[in-house]
Amino acid sequence: MRRGAVAIGLLALLAGAGASGLFGDPLLTRPETVGGRVLIFPDHKTPNVYYYVPAGLALVRSFDRPQFFFYKYVYVKMDAPEGPQTIAGGVLTLAVEFADETEALRKAKGPAVEFRPVPIDALTCVLSYTRLEPEGGGEKKEELAKKELLWTRKSFTLPLGRDSASYLWKIFEDGKATGLSVECEFSFKGYELDDEGKLKDGARDGRLSFAVPISMTADPGLFKVVNLADKVSFNYRRMSVLCFDFVNGTAGGTAKLTVEVEILTAKKQRDFRTVTFMAGSEPQVDLEFNVPEAKGGTYKYRVTRVFADGRSEKGGWSQGGDMFLDLSAYDIVDKGGPGPVR
Repeated sequence: MRRGAVAIGLLALLAGAGASGLFGDPLLTRPETVGGRVLIFPDHKTPNVYYYVPAGLALVRSFDRPQFFFYKYVYVKMDAPEGPQTIAGGVLTLAVEFADETEALRKAKGPAVEFRPVPIDALTCVLSYTRLEPEGGGEKKEELAKKELLWTRKSFTLPLGRDSASYLWKIFEDGKATGLSVECEFSFKGYELDDEGKLKDGARDGRLSFAVPISMTADPGLFKVVNLADKVSFNYRRMSVLCFDFVNGTAGGTAKLTVEVEILTAKKQRDFRTVTFMAGSEPQVDLEFNVPEAKGGTYKYRVTRVFADGRSEKGGWSQGGDMFLDLSAYDIVDKGGPGPVR
């Protein structure tokens, strides 16, 4: 065995921003490097307007905490028809952003110059991790999902199957320095000058990467193991309601999400719980109902969203039965095997 830099791709995202009409077009034949690291291009027709190429990528921090969470779930179902069945998975959520270079550029070029990010036409981000592979195993990347997104910042949640969750957890547990990494490839369009000095369409490519600076030893609160066996008993129905949208920035215009959960008790009476998620709330709420598991224990639930502009939207009732009711608006779909317990 050797230590191989074998990247197992966990997710990929695709973005389109060039058609937004918010930006002009850079003149790609007249590049300039500022401070030895930031590449800029002038606008093809507007003086004192420049476009910069992102030169850095980092993990988003809020209130001095990295926007990163890793939850791992394990449960052995002993009464499965085909025999004991192990259910396992996880949820990984993090936010990355391109560095805003405008302040550094204004200091170098003066306050009269306007700087804008280049109009990214396509962006692919791959989250990967390294592990030991047999000699000659080579490099392999597996694309799991794609998503249109804004290029300056992206928050995403990735449901992990059993194998991916176990591999990744082991890497953090062992304190591997290589750990997680994010690689971004992007392209942007503009104009070039032909031999006669006339404008023609042009394009350029860029690439950035960085190691996700997270340690299980330094940040133990960002990791959590949930043993679902603790949520099951003969006398009670225990379940957890999850919503990661407000911790990883995928809530969009939703300011508050409320879910009503209703279940029929052992005495044929209605038992009712309400859970609310918003900015600053915990992403997991545990519930307990007086319903013997042997008699079913199915429930129904209804979600109400309150938006930042004051509007509210109440959905219809849906049936549920799993121990995890996950209300997160996943924009990533796991295609690498069994997903998280839902």
